Amino acid sequence: MSSPSKSNNSTQKYLTVSCEDSAAYGIPSQVNEGASLPVKPEVLNELRMTQSSLTNVFPVPQNSLSHRCLGVIRDQTRGFIIIGYNLVLQNDINWERARTNFQSFLARHFHTAHVNIDVIGVAWNASHCWYIMRENEIKMVSKPTTLETLPDEVLLEVCEYLLNVDILYSFFDLNSRMRRMISQYYDSISLHKASIVQSSYLCQTVLPQIGSCIQSLVVDRCYSVMQHELFIKHFSERMSRVFPSLKRISLVGFQYSHLVAFLDSLHDFKHLEEIHLHDLFGINEEHQADALRALLQANNNHLTSILVNTESSFLQFYHTDCYANIRRLRLTLKGIKDLAAFFVVVPNIQYLDVTLIEEDMENVPTDELKIDSLNHLVDFQLRSTKRWWNGEELQFMLLHLPNVKFLALFICVFDEKLVYGNEILSLLPPRVQHFHYAIFYPPNMVFDHNNCIIKSWPTSYPIVCHYSDDFGFLHTLPWHFKCITFPTSIGKEMCKPTKCKTGYDTGVKRLEVALDESLTLNDSLGMIAQCRRLKHLIIFVNATSEASKEEKQNESISLPVFLQLTQIFIYASNIIGFEQFSSIFFSAPNLIRLDLPCDYLLNLLEKQPMRDLLGQRIKSLVVLDATRASSVKLTEENVHLIAMTFTNLCDVYVDVTHLTSTSNEIVPSSMESMVIRLLSEFMPRKLISLVVDIQPSEEIKTNSKQWLYENTILRHQLFDADFNKELNRLIIWM
Repeated sequence: MSSPSKSNNSTQKYLTVSCEDSAAYGIPSQVNEGASLPVKPEVLNELRMTQSSLTNVFPVPQNSLSHRCLGVIRDQTRGFIIIGYNLVLQNDINWERARTNFQSFLARHFHTAHVNIDVIGVAWNASHCWYIMRENEIKMVSKPTTLETLPDEVLLEVCEYLLNVDILYSFFDLNSRMRRMISQYYDSISLHKASIVQSSYLCQTVLPQIGSCIQSLVVDRCYSVMQHELFIKHFSERMSRVFPSLKRISLVGFQYSHLVAFLDSLHDFKHLEEIHLHDLFGINEEHQADALRALLQANNNHLTSILVNTESSFLQFYHTDCYANIRRLRLTLKGIKDLAAFFVVVPNIQYLDVTLIEEDMENVPTDELKIDSLNHLVDFQLRSTKRWWNGEELQFMLLHLPNVKFLALFICVFDEKLVYGNEILSLLPPRVQHFHYAIFYPPNMVFDHNNCIIKSWPTSYPIVCHYSDDFGFLHTLPWHFKCITFPTSIGKEMCKPTKCKTGYDTGVKRLEVALDESLTLNDSLGMIAQCRRLKHLIIFVNATSEASKEEKQNESISLPVFLQLTQIFIYASNIIGFEQFSSIFFSAPNLIRLDLPCDYLLNLLEKQPMRDLLGQRIKSLVVLDATRASSVKLTEENVHLIAMTFTNLCDVYVDVTHLTSTSNEIVPSSMESMVIRLLSEFMPRKLISLVVDIQPSEEIKTNSKQWLYENTILRHQLFDADFNKELNRLIIWM
């Protein structure tokens, strides 16, 4: 072992050099002078050094879990490679171990087939260190790879099957030809399902270089669960300068605090006019008005279009606010009084799509509705299937929409004149050109459906009418709304084959089916089969064991191939109809996400054909707690079976609140032990995120990242983690 050289006392850096070769004393002057090293951000995460990687190399103060790479210098003239770290070193270096640890790093960094190096020295000061290595042999890949011999047309065809992040991460830095080839993807960037390494590379290297080209941007917290924090860290106040051409931004899976923080950074954009929110988490009512105000005021009140999907939280607002800038808006409000008052808030609105969620049997006198006319509104859509509307309320609302041309209403009505075509058509604003209408009505309205209702509608407005002892359901043809749900009592009628062109085959993207004693899964297949372009299927099971027996006796319906069906959600209180579930899975070749109770999942995995099918397709898995009627619970042994089956998973959610928690040591079958097992089983599958509903120890609540580093295999890789106290949820991004 060598002894340290004399300190350079001429500077305040006090650089120390320890080496095996005197050549190391001639390290480049920029290191001696303590100057910053050139940073190559795309490799910093790969070169990040953990405490475990320093074991048996040299003693290091145990003051950090990992050490950031400052950059890499390659001095080809003298054959040196220098790597800098924010790390304080001591003497007694194991040179052979240091050489072994860094050889693979360098091979990856310089895109070589092989690297042979000697670590000949290490320099350090009070806060940083630099590895100094001599290149003995670098064998470059001289011939172009098979990939590079392919024409652009073929490579672009391959890109059609890749996520946006995979295209940028894989091709951007290969060579100038590849960079030009993928330039068509620069205008619309989606960070959907990006790992922490991919996101870091894109934020550090790619996005700053192509930022002026980006017109549309998606930031995803649903799968890349902590992506918003990384994005804000890199861009924050300079976002409008990095993305000067940005016109539209989409935010996925945000909570209130995340949303407000992100919106605060959206200012001074010249072209940003549109925001999309997808799957906004439920917001406490005390914060809802602040959330909507932050949204409507974002980018210095220059937004004109805000679209919040119907699966997001409903929002309230300050009735004294006014946003003349808003032209297009989709959101969910509470009730009819909020809808009327909202007309005052957005006086220049041209497109308004509203869902009301309030369950209300009481009619509201029109003199209690504070409302202004929306003279600029030309397209109005309303869904309100949890309250009963009467003719006076609806007429009063429509009177304040004098210039509407496109009108779509999906409501519950308690007024029989809203069922008859000649009555409802007489209430329409005079400029309506396209009218779509769907209603539920109660059983106390007794009609001769063929003679009374259907004949009251002119041939220019064909309708279909379903009815049972409990409900009637009527809608114009073809079906217009993207989502359809219906009471189980009229489900059998709707599921029967029909000769009329309902429009379900092209219009329905999201189907919600509730099963009970009156509507079995086998019955519902008739309705499911009609929705050929279905994307999301949600099944609620509230059936008894008797209904389950009946299910097995019925003959199954042949299903079409659902090419667009990507997500199936099953929420259940009892087990029912596994053969029918199997037929749905086999008919969905592009299914990638599955949400279901753990007892349903384990039952499905008992059959090898189902294991093979789901294992190939599913990339996102949500394992809910078992149904109330089941004694089956998720165990660590089950986790092994699930992990061995689903080999393509990118993200996993698991509810482990049925297990016990430990305060000190980790014991088998505890929540903490389950987290360790989940990571050990799923990490080899290149998992991007793991989300666990848990009631953990205080240590996980207060410092989840530290606990994960010390107790799981995550200590060997880059990750981030947080415990969400509001949701009692452990969130891990890898």
